[in-house]
Amino acid sequence: MSSAPNVFTVVNDESLSCAVAATRDTVVYVAPGITKPIVDCLAHQLDSQPNLLATVIVDLDPEVYRLGYGTEEGLLALQALAGRQHLELRQQAGVRIGLLVTDGQTLVYSPTPLLIEAGSTSEAKPNAVLITRMTDTRDLLLRACGANGSPNQETPTPQQAEIGRAPATPQQVAESVKALKEIPPKKFNVARIERVYESKIQFVELELTRYRLSSKRVTIPNDLLLGEDKALDDRLKNSFLLLHGEQAPTVKIPDFDAETLEPMNDKDGKPKFLDWSEAELEKRRKALYDDYLINLPRFGHIIMRRNRPAFDQRLKLLKTQIGAFTTTVDKALGKTLIDAIAALAKSLLPRVREAVPQRYSRVLGTAVPSDDDLLEQLGRDLERSFGGTSNAFKPELRCVFKDVTYEAINDNTFQTALGKALGERAVAQLFSEHDAAPEA
Repeated sequence: MSSAPNVFTVVNDESLSCAVAATRDTVVYVAPGITKPIVDCLAHQLDSQPNLLATVIVDLDPEVYRLGYGTEEGLLALQALAGRQHLELRQQAGVRIGLLVTDGQTLVYSPTPLLIEAGSTSEAKPNAVLITRMTDTRDLLLRACGANGSPNQETPTPQQAEIGRAPATPQQVAESVKALKEIPPKKFNVARIERVYESKIQFVELELTRYRLSSKRVTIPNDLLLGEDKALDDRLKNSFLLLHGEQAPTVKIPDFDAETLEPMNDKDGKPKFLDWSEAELEKRRKALYDDYLINLPRFGHIIMRRNRPAFDQRLKLLKTQIGAFTTTVDKALGKTLIDAIAALAKSLLPRVREAVPQRYSRVLGTAVPSDDDLLEQLGRDLERSFGGTSNAFKPELRCVFKDVTYEAINDNTFQTALGKALGERAVAQLFSEHDAAPEA
């Protein structure tokens, strides 16, 4: 004989969906919000059970979904379901309890604000009360708690009850108080303000580095030009322009789809390509700034949160293009750099032949080295100075987002900069701040 289910239990999306899936006649759902898995399960039952009567009552305050009592996807799915099914959908502002009534049982539960804490999955951490048909609810709860004063002779002792079996000792209370003193809770009014403070903008740091191949300079060891004079070595730094502007390579890269980031084909099924160069890369970087970012002198660049999805997609596309560009340039650049190193080594050979650096003697010996030996050594030496052909071109696109702090929006200088960039009327709509229960 199976034992009766616990009165105190755990409720989450999975258990709520299972309860809805088991009902045939009646469903009543009351909660601050709703998630898509529950709506999907309800939709399936309404489609498969033509006699099912359903009532849904939720809170439509957007703060409910910001806190994680439900999801935007769930609310949209619920609206669509109500539009195509005979579903009684109502709202109750401020509701913060959960209720699910189905054919055989009633669940009363505490909805979890997922912004603040994760939901429980353990029966040892219940958040709901299960009430079945034909039961005395008061007597059921007294027995589950092992409560003093229960008239039912079957009420267990506290040590055998469903919940609260362990006593709260003075030592445990003292430990909890000690922990609160070490890390005090925020004052409640401050916590409320922080929780509901909203900003419609973010700071953005967008930086593209190591891509200007046409202006890349590399250092030539001074002893190849000046000999072993340490005084001059400290005072003179020699550099070499790796490529002239007209030598910066232009290559072809795949034409990527802006949404899927996959290479595209033309109408004949052949791969499509784009001409890319250092100038094109700079043009695409600048377009990101011009299309999405707003410059605030002394503060940096900002972006409207509503523009983040489009900006993020463009950023992914540019990173994909940079990856293809880097791979293609590396292949085309190898011989160019080798030729540049060889030409520089030949131009340095007469000077090095007259005064062979002491460090070369360790490799070539004390005898007079041949020109071929010196050229080989110079080539290796210069390639190390250049960082190797494989490291000559390594563009990196870095993007960091930072939220606007509460202190910043109250800074007069910041507000003035925003006003000049966006206009005073627009600035007034960028921020909101209110208590946890703002006045209507």
